Amino acid sequence: MTEAGEEKKSIPPYLPYKTFSNFIERLKVGVPSRIDRSLMGSFSGAAQAQLLSTLKYLGLISPNGIPTEGLKNLVNSEGPSRVKNLHDIVKTAYPFLFENDIDLTRITSKHLQELFENAGGITGGTVRKCIAFFVAISKEAGVELSPHIKVKATSVRSAPKRSGLERNSKAKSELPSTPPPQPYESQPLSSQVATQTWEQLLLAKFPEFDPVWPDEVKAKWFDGFKELMDSRKKG
Repeated sequence: MTEAGEEKKSIPPYLPYKTFSNFIERLKVGVPSRIDRSLMGSFSGAAQAQLLSTLKYLGLISPNGIPTEGLKNLVNSEGPSRVKNLHDIVKTAYPFLFENDIDLTRITSKHLQELFENAGGITGGTVRKCIAFFVAISKEAGVELSPHIKVKATSVRSAPKRSGLERNSKAKSELPSTPPPQPYESQPLSSQVATQTWEQLLLAKFPEFDPVWPDEVKAKWFDGFKELMDSRKKG
């Protein structure tokens, strides 16, 4: 809880900058009378909440979601005009970086991290995300930043996804070992050949279908069986 008279600290934006940028681009069809979650249907619930918080922090909407002139100007601007609008937005939204004689062209990553921690009362991964958003929007806004600032990428390691071909290959390798059908020429003649008709001989030579075969073997079996039936009709 905050003590009486103590103002609650606002957390700087920490969603991916691309999410914010894409949303601004969507508004080029027309800025609505209010910005709310109905305009963010493709985003997750968490992303919607972070986006609304970002727009408020940057002064682009009121606490009730009413668009400000800053938002309208940003949406309707291009080129140098857009850069200037973003520059004004950044300088106004981050007073703890621009109003304390801080030289952002020479600042270190550690110093910048401390400034964000003190301004937003945040630590850990949230700080890194806040700095990543600030660095991204500053580049778009033409704000010169120190070469000493290093943004650590936050990623979640996961097992690499296998392609459909790899999954099928693995599935086939786990199937019971069943010998595939042998070609007609490789099978030995039966001692009963002399008493069989040529149709009986061919059918006897054709392997019995096994449902545990891999799909590729099954397809070859059906093709061979069709050719056999066609040859019988022609005969």
